[in-house]
Amino acid sequence: MRKWQRYTQEFKDQAVKRLKGCTNVEALARELKVSRGILYQWRDKKEGRPQAAKRPGPVVDSPAIAALKKEVVQLKVALADRALEADFFRGALQRVEARRRNRRSTGDAASTTTSPK
Repeated sequence: MRKWQRYTQEFKDQAVKRLKGCTNVEALARELKVSRGILYQWRDKKEGRPQAAKRPGPVVDSPAIAALKKEVVQLKVALADRALEADFFRGALQRVEARRRNRRSTGDAASTTTSPK
């Protein structure tokens, strides 16, 4: 567990200055013994950027997103219906094929006749 540590403004300014020209932020963070997130927070504060919220509140969908979610639900229902239909017809086809096999095995005459030559 890490201990809380206060850093001087000078340390923060130096870290932000080094962050600007840095290509490997992870290595810089390790060297300074701070997290990458802290470095970005210091940079954002110095540059006057709004800080990102740590814990976002509930997401409010726009009307367009709500309409898309509704369409997704409708498409899922339609897909499930088609899957049930496909299963039904697959089973019916298997029963028909089984009946045909049973008829042929009993020695019945073929359903098509050949014409005499």
